[in-house]
Amino acid sequence: MTMAEGARDDLLVRIREKRRQVDTFVTGALPRRRRLLNITIFGGTLAAALTAGPAAGGASFTAWLTSTFGLTSPSWQILCGAAAVCSVAATLSTQLLKSQHVEEHVARAQSCRAKLEVLELGLTLGQIETTQATSEFIRCVEEVSFLEAA
Repeated sequence: MTMAEGARDDLLVRIREKRRQVDTFVTGALPRRRRLLNITIFGGTLAAALTAGPAAGGASFTAWLTSTFGLTSPSWQILCGAAAVCSVAATLSTQLLKSQHVEEHVARAQSCRAKLEVLELGLTLGQIETTQATSEFIRCVEEVSFLEAA
């Protein structure tokens, strides 16, 4: 085995390991991102819906709702309390998405994953030189440097 072949093989091993690391991150982060987005959308929508009834119907609506369900507390208190809980959940989900940069990290990891696959294929088929692949690999590693902190 020549020195160039050894370097290429070593780079392939590193590319495959980084792909596994990125795949693991994406596999865990995508469902989390989806959950947080759903909570944000659902929580905000439900909070608005819960407050719409008392706002539009006024006292007569809330009195009807209280008597219909035989509530011991006024229905507007229950509706507003539930709306507050939904609003807090939506706000927390939004802040978690932003403060932890979930969207950005997932997008960068998916982009890196695609680039690494191309590099692996190009090296395996001999379509890309080792020096060029090394430069591209370094850029990918820098792009997903947040994985090292995780």
